[in-house]
Amino acid sequence: MQFIKFVSLFTKNNFLQLRRKWRSLPLLLLFPIVLIGLVAFMFVAYFSNLEEEPIQIGLVDLEQSKETEMVIRLLEESSQLGNFLHMKRYSEEEAKQQIDSDELAAYILFPEEFTSKLYNGESVVVTIVGHPNKQMEGYFIKELVDSAARHISSSQANILTVNYFAKQLDIDLETRNQIVQEQFNEFLLYAIGKDNILDQNELSNNVSTSPKKYFGIATGFFVLIIWIFSIYQHLFKEQSKQIETRMMLYGVTELQQLTGRMIVTFIFSLILGIILFIGLINVLEIDLLQGNTNRLIILLAFLSLNYLFTLAILEIIFHSQKIRLLLQITITGIVLLTSGSIIPDIYLPMYIQDYLSYIFSFQVFLWLEEILLNGRVYVDYIPLLLSVGIGVFATVGIAMVKERVKP
Repeated sequence: MQFIKFVSLFTKNNFLQLRRKWRSLPLLLLFPIVLIGLVAFMFVAYFSNLEEEPIQIGLVDLEQSKETEMVIRLLEESSQLGNFLHMKRYSEEEAKQQIDSDELAAYILFPEEFTSKLYNGESVVVTIVGHPNKQMEGYFIKELVDSAARHISSSQANILTVNYFAKQLDIDLETRNQIVQEQFNEFLLYAIGKDNILDQNELSNNVSTSPKKYFGIATGFFVLIIWIFSIYQHLFKEQSKQIETRMMLYGVTELQQLTGRMIVTFIFSLILGIILFIGLINVLEIDLLQGNTNRLIILLAFLSLNYLFTLAILEIIFHSQKIRLLLQITITGIVLLTSGSIIPDIYLPMYIQDYLSYIFSFQVFLWLEEILLNGRVYVDYIPLLLSVGIGVFATVGIAMVKERVKP
């Protein structure tokens, strides 16, 4: 009861403190919007230009067989590549010239004896020659070819099986080659049309397909984090040793003061976050499905709670105000960088992407993107709930240990 009494007292005191400083609050809230808005505008302009310039890829056929002719024709005409990739046939010399003149990001080289090696079960090497100054595009093209190679390897096993049994049946060479070619065609069409290579209806990159909406959401996420940090620091008031000693004699603990400040920051930031995102949804003309408003509010609440517990733990551990503030700013930067709001996660190294799912900011931004941009009507709250639970136990545990060892 005493804990609740003191927490209520500090909560009320923090509300009064905000009320007394209401004149400085508008400037405090508007500054990050102006600053981040300018940065978001530059990102949107960049990715909008990127969307209008598809990746140009050359196709070079050194074998000139019927099979490779069909592969290249299908790749050139494939609708699966949408507006992101343009493929065109070139000779090897023309492709090199196009690379030198910055017209191509890369070209794919189909080697001699491509078909015969495929039919006979030998290893087939498809060479990719990329532009030295377009490494990101080259990596994307490599992933595309690797995906196609996995389909070719599976089709090769089937082709070899068909060819083996055709030989056992004493089928003449012309008929056997025709059967093998038909098998090759079937698997080629399967590979070209399979969604594992690139399905623009199911796989969407909101960074390039909807840059204004994506970076609008990212700006709102960034601004909300800065607001939470600013309000939390705005309520902080350093106390002298004499006041701390006197409060200890009355049974007041650091955890009670911290809890009161967190409650006020949480309530105020959640209200501001709801207003901010509802405004963004209207400005960006996002169609919010029924029930997703509640999911949006819950996600903002989880973001605020997890971030506040992170700040609180640092405040409990480090007594020096300068060190604490430095670490809180550093952690805030890490939270923002790993969320995908500043740098989309697809542009981060793969070894970093493997660990992003363990970070609450990434989880929140991921589900915000899903419900606002991809029309999802489901959110997995379990990782975020576990993060809040860990934050509660860590904050209370560290605070209690510190109270016991305090001289």
